[in-house]
Amino acid sequence: MNWKASSVHLICFSILVASVRIGIADEPIASIPSEKFHQLHAMIKPQPGESPWREINWLTNVTEARRRAVAEDKPLIIFTAADGSPIGRT
Repeated sequence: MNWKASSVHLICFSILVASVRIGIADEPIASIPSEKFHQLHAMIKPQPGESPWREINWLTNVTEARRRAVAEDKPLIIFTAADGSPIGRT
């Protein structure tokens, strides 16, 4: 990495840290009353039909996925981690 890229990363990181510090409130965050916990928990959980991709029978073997994609004449979608490694390798 050259010095220009390092400088840009340092500046971006500094701006990010400064913006987070500005957003910190002086007031403490109120705790969740125990009687409201289950209601709030139900509200933030994924709702039925909200994430249809979770209902797909995903394959984790690339060779098998390629074979099935060709046999069924369907596209192949490969999800990878941030470093480019296949799922489960990071």
